[in-house]
Amino acid sequence: GLLERPALPPTLAVPTVTYKLFLSGKSGVGKTALVAWLAGTPAPPAHHETLGIEATTVFWPAKPRASGRPVLFQLHFWD
Repeated sequence: GLLERPALPPTLAVPTVTYKLFLSGKSGVGKTALVAWLAGTPAPPAHHETLGIEATTVFWPAKPRASGRPVLFQLHFWD
């Protein structure tokens, strides 16, 4: 995933689709490590409980088969 919105020339402007994804589950199962992996950042080396909510934004380009037109997904992970 891309951590920052990619700069595209006006001729390649694509629609942005935004989603907020809330991850919940038992402590220590890998929610924070999953978000870090999807964001392309290193996972924390040692387990520590997430206090409150950590929000991570990832931009993910895709080309759905049905439309054939590129789309930029803006994913807000709440962990």
